[in-house]
Amino acid sequence: MFLDAFPGLEDGSPVTVEDLRRYDDDLWNSFLPDDAITESVDAGGVPALWTGTEGASPDKVLIWLHGGGYSIGSAAGRRALAAGISRQAGCRVLLPDYRLAPENRFPAAVEDAVAVLRWTTELVDPSSIVIGGDSAGGGLAVAALLSSRDEGLAPPAAAVLLSPLADFTASGESHRINKELDPFVTAEMLAGLGEAYFGDSDRRNPLISPVFGDIAGLPPLQILVGTAEALLDDSRALARSAVNAGIDVDVRFFDGMFHLWPMFASILPEGQRAIDAMSAFVRDRIET
Repeated sequence: MFLDAFPGLEDGSPVTVEDLRRYDDDLWNSFLPDDAITESVDAGGVPALWTGTEGASPDKVLIWLHGGGYSIGSAAGRRALAAGISRQAGCRVLLPDYRLAPENRFPAAVEDAVAVLRWTTELVDPSSIVIGGDSAGGGLAVAALLSSRDEGLAPPAAAVLLSPLADFTASGESHRINKELDPFVTAEMLAGLGEAYFGDSDRRNPLISPVFGDIAGLPPLQILVGTAEALLDDSRALARSAVNAGIDVDVRFFDGMFHLWPMFASILPEGQRAIDAMSAFVRDRIET
């Protein structure tokens, strides 16, 4: 299934970044449900999509930052995931198309994420906002929270991190332990993505690798990760930092699951269970 979606990888022919972006969108858009409602918007200078389902409250917002290693991925490619959460949580989902590398290097993505968060807090009360993201988008969500905290911006109600990429040093033991189990993320891949995204910048910069940051003052977190992921230890490290900082954190480990398994919720029961957990967390946080 995966090779069918990425044909250039199957036959060994050259694949460009543009090819990967197109293939990525084609794969994830194949899961888009019929009841998804989408509207384009300028979110503080960042192009974005409002996505939701019938009955979603306009005053409750989940900002979701897509994954893709800061080089691929798009708002359109996360509409299926957004619709799944919107349907249960009763909120609208804002999907930003933040600037990507290598055309736009660090800190462009962080600047865009903060701009979107600032714009959303001017639109609805921060207590009715949750920010989240998957993979690189999960790390970007934490980076945006760190940057906005330091700017004095009112924090959102909570954050949801799905399989977050939060350590570009790839120092976690899970990179070694799960190397044969995770076909999607490798230390070598992270090195290449890092070169495209931040070049010679310090990969331990907390806005690049949030596991090295002081996360005190951040809102409650939910972290979901599969035990077969190379990035498993990124989630563990973030959870430890949250506990040490006195932050309320809900960590969900999904046994044997691979990177971004909830994206396949329509055909994978474990994926739907993760959607259920994220939706319940978002709903509870924006209703209190």
